[in-house]
Amino acid sequence: MDAQYKDILWKKRENGVLVAAHRGTSGGNIIRNTCLSYENALLHGADIIETDGVLSTDGVFFAFHDGEEEVMWGERKDIRKMSSADIEALPCRNWLNAFTAQHVERFEVILERLRNRCLINVDRTWFYWKEIIRFLDKFKMYDQIILKAPAEETYLKELEESGSPVMFMPIIKTVNEWKLVQKYNVNTVAVEIVFENLDDAVVQEAFLTELHKAHVLIWGNTLVLSDDVTLSAHLDDNRAILNGPDMVWGRLIDMGFDIIQTDWPALLKNYVSGQNLR
Repeated sequence: MDAQYKDILWKKRENGVLVAAHRGTSGGNIIRNTCLSYENALLHGADIIETDGVLSTDGVFFAFHDGEEEVMWGERKDIRKMSSADIEALPCRNWLNAFTAQHVERFEVILERLRNRCLINVDRTWFYWKEIIRFLDKFKMYDQIILKAPAEETYLKELEESGSPVMFMPIIKTVNEWKLVQKYNVNTVAVEIVFENLDDAVVQEAFLTELHKAHVLIWGNTLVLSDDVTLSAHLDDNRAILNGPDMVWGRLIDMGFDIIQTDWPALLKNYVSGQNLR
């Protein structure tokens, strides 16, 4: 594997904990997973833009998190079974449930807009794993794109066989999943750790130290998908706002997390900037 891009994240981390904006920064009349939301996130100080992807029936990638069709369009649909023309014909609803002139956007448009501007985490595209690897390789944005997938053998094997130098971040919940990742020659630059309890093995000091010794950065999530989903043992944005950032963002940083994904990048960026975390 070409190691040309291996140290990119580490060099950026030298300037402080990295802030990742979940689907950009949306609200009001700004629709999630659109260029407008990504521009907004960058204005809020985000270092990394997180985006989701789906593939239309005619082979076009769009920035969209499947399962949110009714929220976005006001209709029960499955975007994965739609053509690009059908996808682009539907207007999106804003946070007040009013229809807008905005539409779900093609991935290629988003990538070109963000070229040479920030890191880009491509999430939820493992359903089209071979296709997304080939697609991203066409853009040669290896110094920006971080491709994410669960730590499963199928994805690891196909990524290795592709020979792509794209930066990779596995999602891990167990130590054994990390051991599986290590068996494959892929450009692993970070790991996303998902944990329900603070006594889980993946967030113990010894394991986090092992990751850092392997020259891998550690990504945690404080965004809140719903009250029923736990990503970081309830160390989340809601509690950071209600109870103070030290108890959430500060605790994750003290544990050794290098990247935090949030729905409120300006708040986190201001906190990180004031902590002298270099």
